[in-house]
Amino acid sequence: MKRLIALWNAYWFPTTSTLNLAGARIFAVAAQVFWLFPSLSYQINLVTKNTTFTDPQPLIRAIDAVVPRELVFTPGAFTVIYCVSIAAGLSALVGFLTRTSLFLLALGTWFFVSHAYSHADVHHTQALFAIFLMVLAFSPAGDSLSIDALIRRRRARLAGESAPISRPSDTAMWPLKLAHVLLAMTYFSTGITKLLSGGLAWMNGYTLQNFIFNSAVNRNIPLGIWLAHQHTLCILLSIGTILFETFFFVSLLVPRAAPLFFVGGVLFHVGLYVIAGHPFFEHMVMNAMLLLFLDPAWFPAQVNRLISRRTERGPARQAA
Repeated sequence: MKRLIALWNAYWFPTTSTLNLAGARIFAVAAQVFWLFPSLSYQINLVTKNTTFTDPQPLIRAIDAVVPRELVFTPGAFTVIYCVSIAAGLSALVGFLTRTSLFLLALGTWFFVSHAYSHADVHHTQALFAIFLMVLAFSPAGDSLSIDALIRRRRARLAGESAPISRPSDTAMWPLKLAHVLLAMTYFSTGITKLLSGGLAWMNGYTLQNFIFNSAVNRNIPLGIWLAHQHTLCILLSIGTILFETFFFVSLLVPRAAPLFFVGGVLFHVGLYVIAGHPFFEHMVMNAMLLLFLDPAWFPAQVNRLISRRTERGPARQAA
């Protein structure tokens, strides 16, 4: 049992620099604030034209049960929640009051996503990323590359103590590890569902042709319409899709292979968008984020190299 616990802790809680988590925070929050955050006009349109919920999600049911509808589900209240969420996101981006800011950003995201889903517009593109944003709020995501860290280092210098750019932590990797595991579970679920529902026939090319053609015609995507007429190519893409989704979990077992899967994930979702218009942007961001920051050594090495260059330039300029 002790050995199992040791292996569990070694996987989830290795002692590493907090730079990786800080980089992931900046990357994820910037994507959410400037690209992925739910549209305010769309949310206001929903709340204005619908007096009831078609399928209220748990968070919306809880709010609706506690707070009168006319206080929260109004254009004015939604505008306030939106502004607070974006302000919190900008604060989290620069790392000021990082945990509180991340929590408010994640909560605002959950609120708007749950509200949209409560009107029979349920998808699964935002779920993993929304979970990751909330997880960041319960991690040392502001210990490096943040205003909070600058304040901490300034106080340490004033007290005559050492002030390193980052402190080692045994809780800095678990949010990234969790994102990796959740992605693997999601891909495996979609891949195995295809096989269970369609069997090997799912890879006959005709299924993918029909899927791409319908999506491309509805969204007026010429490249998708062309691809839907290429049967052999669709067979190869079908096989590639099944292999990628069902074997993505291998990246958990073979860390050296993980970057290949993350690159494949980015290309996979870019391809889905280009040929069929399916906007799995959050999955693109998560794969790219893990590619950059899951390796505990690569990103800190780049930061330290940059600091070393600046340190070397300083004396050179003084000498000149």
